[in-house]
Amino acid sequence: MNEEIERVREVIEPGSSTLSAFDYLIAHARAAAFNLVHRISEVRAVELQWPDRRLNPFAVQVRPGHLNFYLRSPILRAYPLLFEAAAKRFGPVQSNGRGEYRTRLHSQAEVDALLDFLREQGGWPSKKSDRRFVAGTFAPVTGEHFLRAAQRLSQGLLDHKFGPSKDYDLLFDDVRLPPKAVFGVAASEALGFEVRPENFSAGESMVCFRMLRSSGYLIVPKGDVLQSDAGLISEEDRSWAEGSPRLVTHLRRERGAGLAAAKRDQFRAKYGRLRCERCRMDPVEIYGAEFGEACIEVHHSDTHVADMKDGHLTRLEELQCLCANCHRVVHRELKARL
Repeated sequence: MNEEIERVREVIEPGSSTLSAFDYLIAHARAAAFNLVHRISEVRAVELQWPDRRLNPFAVQVRPGHLNFYLRSPILRAYPLLFEAAAKRFGPVQSNGRGEYRTRLHSQAEVDALLDFLREQGGWPSKKSDRRFVAGTFAPVTGEHFLRAAQRLSQGLLDHKFGPSKDYDLLFDDVRLPPKAVFGVAASEALGFEVRPENFSAGESMVCFRMLRSSGYLIVPKGDVLQSDAGLISEEDRSWAEGSPRLVTHLRRERGAGLAAAKRDQFRAKYGRLRCERCRMDPVEIYGAEFGEACIEVHHSDTHVADMKDGHLTRLEELQCLCANCHRVVHRELKARL
């Protein structure tokens, strides 16, 4: 999110439904290809500009507890009956000096009602693609959000609008989950408003699959049969475990889908960048910013991990960020104790 939009957002009460409504409206404006023109001098506002001409048909002025949404002269000239229709739908207002219509918005539901009205009137793009958020909208979604979403869905979360998967499954702790549901539930938490199925596409090359896979999740075609530890335990790890069920269980839990990415995201958010929690080595200082963090691995620090019952939800506090050397030493120490 750029600095100018943040200057506009800072006027709104943090954590409020008004802030959610603003972010949701801006996400839809970007999806519909409007250009954003920021006003941050006398008032804090965003004007929505048609992509093919330098005219701004809509404006959103922010207040701490509400948004003022304006139907401006370009849209009213293009649709002469729009002012009267808006007054009938949302209530009459006294026209300002420019002859604009203004309505107040406080919530995502009110934004939906406004956009549905504008689509009915032909004043807002209404194709299915105009409801799909641009990839940058999902930048705040992290591995932590994906992990919490997968955990909640694997435990039976039903309070969402996503249906069963059609072509692909996401593998999580021996459970097959709909990838689109995992992404949508995670995005809703991260963005602060409800993200719905029509707001993004799932599938190969789509932002949904790209972000889930980059966070360590395995997405496979429906019907594919995989060993439960496929892709999780390397030959080196198997040699270390030497067939010990307790050590293999430790590795499977430690390499669980999404855990490493979620822990790294949490650590970066708290400390700025990764370092080893055992020897305190800062890999960026030694190897540089581009590749240094590649040597930081994630270890399950609970010595009783192999005894955890099925269904145990690993907390990020149970994980440690260790350099590759320390991680191998810790594993040798663990093996010696078993």
